[in-house]
Amino acid sequence: MNRTLSLLIRTLTCGLFLLFAVMTVNAQFKAGIQGTVTDAAGGRVPGATVTLTSKETGKAQTVTASDEGFYRFSQLAPGNYSLSAEQPGFKKQVLEDVVLSGEDVQGIDLALTAGEVSETVTVTDTGAAALDTETANIKGVITAEEVRQLPQVGRNPYELARTAPGIFGDTARGGAGNSAQFIPGTEQLGGGSNSGVFQTENQTQITANGQRVSSNSYQIDGVSVNSLGLGGAAVVTPNQESVKEVSVVSSTYSAEDGRNTGAQVKVVSQNGTNEFHGSAVINYSSPKLNAFNKYFGPTTGSASTPALLTCQRGVKVFASRCPDIVNQYERKYAGSIGGPVYLPRFGEGGAAYFSGKNRLFFFFSTEALRRSNSRVDNIFIETPEFREYVQRVRPGSFAARLFATSGTVPRVIATGLPSGGPNGPNRPVNGQAGLSFDIGSINTPLGQNVDANNFDGIPDVTLASVVVPDSTRGNQYNTRIDYNHGTKDQFAISTYFTKLDNFSGSGSG
Repeated sequence: MNRTLSLLIRTLTCGLFLLFAVMTVNAQFKAGIQGTVTDAAGGRVPGATVTLTSKETGKAQTVTASDEGFYRFSQLAPGNYSLSAEQPGFKKQVLEDVVLSGEDVQGIDLALTAGEVSETVTVTDTGAAALDTETANIKGVITAEEVRQLPQVGRNPYELARTAPGIFGDTARGGAGNSAQFIPGTEQLGGGSNSGVFQTENQTQITANGQRVSSNSYQIDGVSVNSLGLGGAAVVTPNQESVKEVSVVSSTYSAEDGRNTGAQVKVVSQNGTNEFHGSAVINYSSPKLNAFNKYFGPTTGSASTPALLTCQRGVKVFASRCPDIVNQYERKYAGSIGGPVYLPRFGEGGAAYFSGKNRLFFFFSTEALRRSNSRVDNIFIETPEFREYVQRVRPGSFAARLFATSGTVPRVIATGLPSGGPNGPNRPVNGQAGLSFDIGSINTPLGQNVDANNFDGIPDVTLASVVVPDSTRGNQYNTRIDYNHGTKDQFAISTYFTKLDNFSGSGSG
């Protein structure tokens, strides 16, 4: 009995697993083509044979029109197709260029003219439907060409969602501070990605029909990539090379979009075709190609006294402070390749390799970011005399060990900058760093205030221009495999792997 029950439980578990897998496969593609087959007078043509063929993968599907002349193809991937209809006593009708958008149901009626079966009427200039006659949704479609050519911050395709009808937004990077706080319904959390496609939670600041930003939804190949911790944010941002199409629905009346009331952003990833295709992108940015910002503004107070300063690149400037320069090194790499799968065959006889044309396809894309940035902050730092004094007087202290550790000395551009001194008691003195300040002796007993009686004459701190480094390293890899099993079944697997390492220095010490 126990063995029978165990077997039943295992069978049910496997059945549920297969059911969920089938549901996932069905969710991959939701586009479709439907319409009516008629004759020249507008009468319905029942039983007509309608064939749809993908120009990318060669997959052909055939359906028979109903008694009312109605036909439908569902669960289609976006792309270019050819559509044909034939019936005895009529000329064969062929539409060569049918463009189908992702997640879109397109209506195409086919009109047959009387004639011999061997005759064919071919229409080559069909294009995409100018008007959606099948649904009441308000949507915009962003093609792969637009994704690659239109400007986006960080090569982030989600930035283009604001170009869709019914969408309002900007390119705000942060939810609090530099935010889209003047956009209706925007919360003070999250924000757009500052790390391109590598940021984990990318909350693009867009609103659809006045809904909150947290009401937006994101899908890739029919699978939700919404963040569980931050509403309206995507945990996967696809790189440009991997995007075939982005559909943005601002007003939806479909039950399948019932989870969120905001913008429905649906991405379809690129797939391999019967021909090999690839791409490569490289972007180079260096401070050696940048110029100084000569409009660096005035200063006030005692710090406004001009002096001859040594600034970045050793440039000497007579001013109250050094001018700035964008000191950022950046390298971006991206590429893709896709096509049919060819595999070697072993054994005697037959072809030497397996050809995946019309059956098995692959696509791979990647994007990498290498960014190092250094900004200049004016802060008070320890003088060389103070570091040497601490290591000599208190050799076993934590401060002495810290000062003796390599890499702890600030990256100084200029020292001895004009200043009124740090907060608290201080006395200006001259030292190795130029104008410095004595802020009291480290030998002052605990609890005793620093005053004019316990300055030791050692330069303790100086106002300096120091370099504060930041670095970002990101990698994303996308893979997709498509397999056509006969004329009815299609399997697709797509994956994204993203890794991001950020390092940010602090100019506050």
